[in-house]
Amino acid sequence: MKYKLEFEKKIIEFELIRRKRKTICIKIEESGKVVVSAPLKTSKDYIMLVVRKRSDWIFEKQKEMIQRNSKKTKRDFTPESTFIYLGKEYSFKLIFDEKIKNISIQLSGNFNNVYRNGKELLGDIDISNEEKCFIIHTNTMEIEKLRAAFEKWYRKETLEIVTQRIGYYSKNFRDKVTGIRVKEQKRRWASCTWKNVILFNWRCSMARPDVLDYIVVHEMCHMDHRNHSKDFWNRVHEIMPDYKEKHEWLKLNGLNMYL
Repeated sequence: MKYKLEFEKKIIEFELIRRKRKTICIKIEESGKVVVSAPLKTSKDYIMLVVRKRSDWIFEKQKEMIQRNSKKTKRDFTPESTFIYLGKEYSFKLIFDEKIKNISIQLSGNFNNVYRNGKELLGDIDISNEEKCFIIHTNTMEIEKLRAAFEKWYRKETLEIVTQRIGYYSKNFRDKVTGIRVKEQKRRWASCTWKNVILFNWRCSMARPDVLDYIVVHEMCHMDHRNHSKDFWNRVHEIMPDYKEKHEWLKLNGLNMYL
């Protein structure tokens, strides 16, 4: 449900979501949208009071989001646009051929499968090369069809990478991941179900390799702790002591992980 709060010649519009929770949480999305999560029985007046008290923080965060959005990398298939894979930006070449049946995408160079080499951390692998680029063979110049083909490519890459990384980190856990799925998730990079099925955002293969490892470890730790308690974060730290840096990278760069 959407609400509007007016005071001191300022307006805060926000979406209210009621959930089974104990406290009120205010989140500013990348678009600048304000989302308030509140306990089921909390009064509207009290929610408005909390939002008003946090108004300075809300306006500051919205300003920050506007500034960050102004720096978004172009991904519109114009000559200057780029596409991201494993944390690096690459230009692209479109090869048009009306005779081909389907759009195909590949990254030039011989490193697409480097994550299969068994190295301890994907971040140890040097894939930097300014000459590498995406090669797109296409029978259409329709932007939405090109985007759909790219999404399909990212879905495949994400599934292959996270499957390998889960296999690598499984030695740290008593329980086993029972399933791996890649899907559209607007607000999460991944989630773990009660049956230990891990659902990954298809954009995960855009993340820096060691950050992708963090996403994997984060969700696998939910097999031991189903919340974000101190015990949970201690478990993450036990497996990945520098996880905070990776978590921060995801917060700062997640805006550019899109199509």
